Amino acid sequence: RRPVPKHSAAMTVHNRSESERGSVQLFMLGLGVAILLLGGISFDLWRLIGERRELAALADSAAIAATSGVDADFFRDQGISRLDPLRVDMQIGAVLDQQPPSILDGPSSPEVSLNTTGCDVAVRFQREFDFALLDFGTASNIVMSATGCASISQG
Repeated sequence: RRPVPKHSAAMTVHNRSESERGSVQLFMLGLGVAILLLGGISFDLWRLIGERRELAALADSAAIAATSGVDADFFRDQGISRLDPLRVDMQIGAVLDQQPPSILDGPSSPEVSLNTTGCDVAVRFQREFDFALLDFGTASNIVMSATGCASISQG
């Protein structure tokens, strides 16, 4: 058996001063608030990503449907595909009519551009995204936009 020294490190009792009492509780409280704040940020950012994808899908489907608005009379006469603005608007309206109300809640009416650079029709939607958990006065709303581009294929 080994003799135990009178003042070993394991047996030493530290007397804490009054200023150190409760520091662990304050640290845990601060950590809890930080975790809640990070959870709110991640929740709002994932909502933002989801709504942006939804808006992009709506713009893409409207642009693809708009390419169905070919001016048939002009094609018969000239043999060249050209979009009729009235038919394009009807096709986009048909796509919007088929969407559930939750998707159409918020986006502005589409901006349609014919014969833009790189595509025959471009459809652009905008939506204002309001924060849910981060809306405590410091964060302003974000305006998202998505543009769908489609071309007529001859063949």
